[in-house]
Amino acid sequence: MRYFHSYSILFVVLFFLGTVCAEGQDSSPLKSLFSKKADTEGRSADRAKRDSSTKERKKSSGLALFSSSSKGSLLGGPKRVEINLTDQKLRAYQGSRLVFKTNISSGKNRRTPTGNFRAGPYKSETHFSSLYHNAPMPWSVQVSGNVFVHGSSSVPNYPASHGCVRVPITGNNPAKRFFKWVDVGTPISIAY
Repeated sequence: MRYFHSYSILFVVLFFLGTVCAEGQDSSPLKSLFSKKADTEGRSADRAKRDSSTKERKKSSGLALFSSSSKGSLLGGPKRVEINLTDQKLRAYQGSRLVFKTNISSGKNRRTPTGNFRAGPYKSETHFSSLYHNAPMPWSVQVSGNVFVHGSSSVPNYPASHGCVRVPITGNNPAKRFFKWVDVGTPISIAY
C-alpha cells in the first residue's frame, strides 16, 4: 500500500509537469528530473538526483531563494523600511514589493532624526522609556540611540511624539506586525 501511495504521488507530479509543458511553458523542469547526471563525489547517486531536481523545481517555480546572510526570503529580496515624515507613513518593502504601509506619528518640532539607519540592536516586545516617566513602548525597535519605532494607542496623523516613531497598536496592530517582520540590521530610511 505504501508503494502504491508513492507511485500515485509521482504520477500526479509527472502529470502536472506534463500539463504545464503542454501548455507552452518551458519543459526544462521535466527534463531535469530525468536527464541530470548525479554528482557522486561524497554523496549517493539518489541523494544527488533528489538535490538537483529540488533545485530545478525551485528555479522553475519562479521563487527567488536567498541565503540568510542576504536578509532575503521567498518574497523576493532584502527587507527595507522607508519612513516619510511629510506624509507620516511607514512603508515596509521586501525587494521591490510593498509588504505593508501604516500611518505613523513622528516627533514634533522635527525631533525625529533623518537619515539612513539600521534596525536595532535593541528590539523588545515590552519596553519602557528611560527618558519619559517609564512610558510603555510596546513592540519597540531601536532606530538610533533613544529613538524607536514602537506601538502606541495614540497615533494622530501629525507629529506628536518626543522623537520616536509611533505606530498604531489598534485595528490589525501594525506595530506588532512590523516588529515581527523587521530583522535587526534591516535598513531604515527616514526622510521628509
